[in-house]
Amino acid sequence: MFENFGLNEVQLNGEDFTTRRQLVKSYMTSFDINRLMHTFRINAGTASHAEPLGGWEAEDCALRGHFVGHFLSACAKFAFADQDQALHNKASEIVDIMEFCARPNGYVSAFGEDQLDLLENEENRKVWAPYYTLHKIMQGLIDCHVYLNNSNALKVAVNLAHYIHGRFAKLSFWKIDGILRCTRLNPMNEFGGMGDALYSLYDLTLDAKLLELARLFDRDYFIGSLAKGQDVLENLHANTHLPMVITALHRYEITGEEQYKTASLHFYEYVQGRTFVNGNSSSKATAYIEGGVSEKSEHWGEDGRLEDALTGGESESCCAHNTERILERMVRLSGTVKYLDHMEQLKYNAILNSASCKTGLSQYHQPMGRGASKSFSTPYSDFWCCTGSGVEAMSELQKNIWFKSGNMLLLNAFISSTVVWDEQQARITQYTDFPDGLASTLLIELDELAQPVIFTLMLKEKAVKSVKINSVPVHVQKENGYIIIQREFQHGDMLDIEINAYLHLVPLQGSKNMAAVMYGSILLAQLGQAELPKGISKDDFCERMSRLPQHELAFSIEDEEGVSVKFIPLFRVEEETYSVYLNLDNRSSEAKRFSLAEVGRGDIQLQGM
Repeated sequence: MFENFGLNEVQLNGEDFTTRRQLVKSYMTSFDINRLMHTFRINAGTASHAEPLGGWEAEDCALRGHFVGHFLSACAKFAFADQDQALHNKASEIVDIMEFCARPNGYVSAFGEDQLDLLENEENRKVWAPYYTLHKIMQGLIDCHVYLNNSNALKVAVNLAHYIHGRFAKLSFWKIDGILRCTRLNPMNEFGGMGDALYSLYDLTLDAKLLELARLFDRDYFIGSLAKGQDVLENLHANTHLPMVITALHRYEITGEEQYKTASLHFYEYVQGRTFVNGNSSSKATAYIEGGVSEKSEHWGEDGRLEDALTGGESESCCAHNTERILERMVRLSGTVKYLDHMEQLKYNAILNSASCKTGLSQYHQPMGRGASKSFSTPYSDFWCCTGSGVEAMSELQKNIWFKSGNMLLLNAFISSTVVWDEQQARITQYTDFPDGLASTLLIELDELAQPVIFTLMLKEKAVKSVKINSVPVHVQKENGYIIIQREFQHGDMLDIEINAYLHLVPLQGSKNMAAVMYGSILLAQLGQAELPKGISKDDFCERMSRLPQHELAFSIEDEEGVSVKFIPLFRVEEETYSVYLNLDNRSSEAKRFSLAEVGRGDIQLQGM
């Protein structure tokens, strides 16, 4: 129903979002291409004297090359949105190196084809997600073509896809099922969004072989079960299966096959019971492997039972980014306001919150237990999966604020920004310092020769107290959770919106006593290690919170003896110790202390075999 504006049609203006986006852009601009492409050249048998990267891009790490794909996608998006020639050139250089490193059979990667041989022989044991990495590389090439019109990027991507098609064409039905059945805890055969990338290549080429290959990645054990209304999420690895839902929605858009839409709608229903207050999911598996990743992170547990899921490994950032992409496609299917509310919740509390306000680099997990702390990746030593998805997320941070449909304009979030609406020859700038203030002003500007235009502005009803146009109160129409304003707009018209935000508690699913506090769509965190003041219960918690006399949003709550604790938005926490879910009756049994979870390690194979 609604579609996003292009990345080049929305510009961020507010400090919180703009700063983190710019930090990542600067990081990428200064990144040494020779270091980035070192392992591609080595794998191609070409000399490279660059200093190797560390962590998950090291020469002996089986996942090497995944960050390069994300980097190329982010490069293309930054260059397109900002008309940045330096990043455009950098993206083109990466493509040229990939084309040079590609083998005559179309294969291009930072690791050898022997990893795919091992996967076909062992199915799950002696590799680490080779198709996951190939997906990132392929998607980077696709984005470079889509955003920068690089025809060589499309050629390299198509050749790689044909190479993969050739491998699968030689395999039996059950061998393919074994390779692509990702039901083990923290599966080493995770294949990312390969199906989605292949559907994108089909969109671009109408190559029937690529459509045939893409369909192989729509696995019946997951998508088929969801389509039948079976909740099969428990014990599955979350970020393996979120891209499969994105892919199912893409297939539905291409073919119209109802089962893929039905499966996605059922998935959304089922994942709600595994979703935290920040809008994201993933934590421990129910049947975890002791000492492995599944003991604390990356998986889905039982529906509605998150009372023991505050492990320090909850809410993997990659999951937030992929959940946002699912919601984008859901919004295209339906204008149901719940998808937009969820998207806004994610935007502040899991997408923006994933990035450091000092470096722009990403958290792996986003812990929300008691006495938690954040841990961010470093520029050249980590390269977690969330480092890659994080830089890409910052390159498209301006999306999902504004949507359009015909002559309708939808404002989804009070984030200071400017949108250029070419179809209406209009430019709309939103001035707001939300969440620090509860006002938003929209300035309508029309092209110099444009006549006044008639369009419909849609706002989310529960987020708005009142609207004035040119200082005159407006009687608004309300429908299906929206405020609808349809009128002829003149150049210079100003809309003043009074934002509706109030303190409220959100219980932790499955717990009688744990809850988080939100201010409108903004998740708050208690700073420090202190217990909540005595004598405060969930019945009067919000009433006893007081706004502190400062510009930036902050609250405190204190007892009769003057003992107080402070709360600020979670996305503004950087180095402080904090708590999100609070024990509101001070029962220690539900107030476990924070401990750091491993990042993608434990029961997975890190080294190339």
